[in-house]
Amino acid sequence: MADDEYTYEVIDNERDARLCAQLIAEQFTNRHPITVFDSNVLDERLSFLARHRPSGEIIGAVVAGDLYLFQKKYPYDLSHPAKAIAISDLYDELDDIFIRRDFNQELKPNMVLQIPIIAVRSEHSGNGVASQLHAIMFDRARDTKGFQYAFVRATNPIIRHIYVNKMDGRELTRVDPTTWRWKKKADRLLYPYNAYRDEFIANILIKLIAEQDMSTV
Repeated sequence: MADDEYTYEVIDNERDARLCAQLIAEQFTNRHPITVFDSNVLDERLSFLARHRPSGEIIGAVVAGDLYLFQKKYPYDLSHPAKAIAISDLYDELDDIFIRRDFNQELKPNMVLQIPIIAVRSEHSGNGVASQLHAIMFDRARDTKGFQYAFVRATNPIIRHIYVNKMDGRELTRVDPTTWRWKKKADRLLYPYNAYRDEFIANILIKLIAEQDMSTV
């Protein structure tokens, strides 16, 4: 899909995937683990990039995949060794809480679209790129694979505002990183983010199809 200034494309090759990973790393240094791409991203064809038409530069990307497949490949187990970065274990714990408690129904394939991250270069923010990336991604997930929901972790007030107020998402479990205990560490009294100065992190669920349509799925 294209508009006057940007084109929107499925991330379907290794070169574009590497460029998108670089973009995400530059935009989220010190805030997110840079491990968002694996082979499933390319195979599932649910992640999208935004390209600046005049320059050909990739200026935005949204990463998404089937939560069911992700959890089958990376099941949460408290007995597994701790990740190198604490935030990875915090995110895994939030995923597990969503599946076991927040979602409140059996997770099935092509049911919940997981959105680990979205990034847009700062000089292109405010131009509707993020909204268009979401719209195209949601349409593809719903219309081609039958996804009914999207799941996202909101890590700051801006993201939470977008997903809750603009996309009618429902906020579920909240976690305050300052009081989160890194349970997988040998020292189980370790609080790695006790100096965190941002707000809480929240699980958010977005419906991709109307209530009346869900009864026929």
